[in-house]
Amino acid sequence: MPMAAQPDHWSRWLLERRDAGDARVRRIALEHLAPIRDRVLANAGPLDGATLLDVGAGDGLIGLEALERVGPAGVVIFSDVSSALVERCEEAVRAHGSLERARFVVARAEDLDGIADGSVDVITTRSVLIYVADKADAFAAFYRALRPRGRISLFEPINRLTFPEPRDRFWGYDVAAVAELADKVRAAFEDMHDPASATMTDFDAGDLVLLAEQAGFARIHCDCHIDIEPGQPPSATNVETLLDTSPNPLAPTIREAIAQALTEPERKRFVVHLRQAHDEGRQLRRLAVAYLAAAKAA
Repeated sequence: MPMAAQPDHWSRWLLERRDAGDARVRRIALEHLAPIRDRVLANAGPLDGATLLDVGAGDGLIGLEALERVGPAGVVIFSDVSSALVERCEEAVRAHGSLERARFVVARAEDLDGIADGSVDVITTRSVLIYVADKADAFAAFYRALRPRGRISLFEPINRLTFPEPRDRFWGYDVAAVAELADKVRAAFEDMHDPASATMTDFDAGDLVLLAEQAGFARIHCDCHIDIEPGQPPSATNVETLLDTSPNPLAPTIREAIAQALTEPERKRFVVHLRQAHDEGRQLRRLAVAYLAAAKAA
């Protein structure tokens, strides 16, 4: 029996730190992600009988649904840089009873090692390029792996358009009364963030279009929208859960950043204020995202 893959920061975040291990938060998050998954697959075009490669498959959000849509003649390849997450996908597909229609590959998006040239019909991603330093290499790898007339369908957050937040906001919460403490916590986030996180704000929707065009793709279409509106993210069901969540695999949790930045009296004051802002609904949700679809020439 093969040895289980060791957890890494990608799998720990996706399976634990994203939702603080709270099953209710995880369920709400999946409800939020389902329409994104469905739009990515819809933008990919007809899927019946296709060989679909899901890059950055994570815990299988897109790939498992794709298994239903490619039908009995189709194949889904689950690819991720994390061997622990690829193993997780394989377990899920086994439970689904569809191993004969699936493959599992540990590979970076920048090279897609293990994926032959011209071997897939469709490539999907969700929130993958945001963690990739050389996005041009990733688009080149996508193009290489696709057959003639092959298609890509991508979803990416565009953090450059919504961050940094105004000084009186912290994760959307109104922190005007404790702005000096919020500044310290933000500084701690910057210090504790993995340096690789610079990839998360180094592009916008126009860059994605240009990268696709430079890689050789044609018939490129990109929808980008920005929403700033009252509301709470799924992780904000209660403040204690919020404190133990991390915004991305390269970041500390809020509680870790607060512990690094503030003295004990400051921590108590800051958390009390966050709890009050949460309970009173004094929050703005800031989100910018892009959906891109493109095709390879015949």
